[in-house]
Order: sequence, then structure tokens, then C-alpha cells
Amino acid sequence: MPRPSPGSVHHAHRARRVVGLALVLLVPLTSACQSAAEPSAAPERLSRSDSRASLASHPEPTRVGIHRVHGRLPDARRKAVRKQVGAVVDRWWEAAYLGGTYPRSSFPSAFPGFTAAAEERARADKALLTNQVAGPRIDSVTARKRRVTIDILATGREARAVTAQFVLTFDTAGSRTGTTTVRGRLFLTRKRGAWRVFGYDVAKGAR
Repeated sequence: MPRPSPGSVHHAHRARRVVGLALVLLVPLTSACQSAAEPSAAPERLSRSDSRASLASHPEPTRVGIHRVHGRLPDARRKAVRKQVGAVVDRWWEAAYLGGTYPRSSFPSAFPGFTAAAEERARADKALLTNQVAGPRIDSVTARKRRVTIDILATGREARAVTAQFVLTFDTAGSRTGTTTVRGRLFLTRKRGAWRVFGYDVAKGAR
């Protein structure tokens, strides 16, 4: 994930960053995750066949692509993971930034798809992980860019963990008019048959 520029570090009101705790054994997904028995697959090119998830109230689609798979994973399972993880990210974006009726300051269910521990940590970071601060001055939100790129860790031909690198850009109208970009990584694992966010590394900036 590109790091905030030096200027953003000194001007916290323009760009800030939060890092949620994650399990060391699962993140980041790098070449160190592969074993001799399960060599890493070559990166998949992002193409027009990328998975797209669209929300009716926000026609800008989310483009979801696979960057790399560490281990062996059949194509059908790769596509399933891509679709499922894209849906998890979309639900968070809808609940935290894009959905609801503005102006508003309440985001009671902003972290669907997060584990209980990750949600507790995220609630302390609501100023950055939602529109809570600017919400009372916003009349509408329009998504401009929704992009997710995932790395998958697989063992035994099953996906075990995912790092989802994302960029969300949206425009706001009202007394708070401007463009906001949220970017970073979500760390996911499967719990009770569903992908769940257990950690995050997120930066948010507005102009």
C-alpha cells in the first residue's frame, strides 16, 4: 500500500492513517508464505473479466482482481474467493461511507463482516473508518473509484487467508464538499464458513 506522503504526516487533518492489529502468522501475504511443496502461482492479470459488485444506490461498480495466489488453488475456488471477499469489502463501504441518508452522524453498524475483536478496535477508529466526523455536513455521497486487489494464501487446495488491498474514492456534496480517498489493506480469514476481517491498515485523506 502506498504510504502517505511526508506532507500528510504533518497535516493530520488532510490525511490520517490507522493500523488495526492482525495475526502475525497470516499477514502480510508475501513470498515467505509459500512452501516448496506448494509454489506460488504467477500473478493474475487484471482484465475485463474481473469480478464486479454493484450496489443499486451507487452505480459505480467495484472492480475486484486477484494479484497473487500463494499455494495451489483451483480456478473455481479462486473466483469464489474473489467474489466473496469483494462482497465483504462492499458491505463495509456501504455501511461506513456510501450508504444511509445524509446528513447523519450515526453509524451504528459500520463494520459488517468484521470479527468481534476487529470491530471493537475499529469502533475506536470510527473517525477514519467511517464518515462519522463529516457526516453532519454531507448531503450526498457519490462513489468515483472502487478497487480491490487480493492476495490469497492457500493450503490443501483451500483458501485460508486473504490480504485485500483497496482504494475507495468518493465525492461529497453539502456544506462539506470535496473528494475523499480511503486506501489500505484488510486482512481476512474464514470463520464459520464466511470471510471475516480480523485486521486492517487504512489511510484516509480529503481534498
